[in-house]
Amino acid sequence: MSQGRDDAGRFEETVTEQEILKVFDYEDDPVLTASEVVDGLRRFGKHITSEGVRNRLEDMDDKGLVSRKKIGARAVGWWAEVAPELDAETAETVDARKGTDEWSEL
Repeated sequence: MSQGRDDAGRFEETVTEQEILKVFDYEDDPVLTASEVVDGLRRFGKHITSEGVRNRLEDMDDKGLVSRKKIGARAVGWWAEVAPELDAETAETVDARKGTDEWSEL
């Protein structure tokens, strides 16, 4: 079995759609290239090639999670159409604080 493949020989998903969406949420610029998404993922300790990110972004585009626009002869800009989901602990905190004034510490 080669690196990055499961027992059936299929590539394992090492980066989730939520992690890719999180990159868009953390960056100052709302439109990113695939290379910029790769760099953003590295800051979260995730490693994936530019080609891998492009493939994932194209799949996410088909699902309506991101959109794209050609911005040069070979460059494509991507942006998120949805926000990343909250992690379970944060979601519980938000639910517990609904209807209260306890929003100073998340």
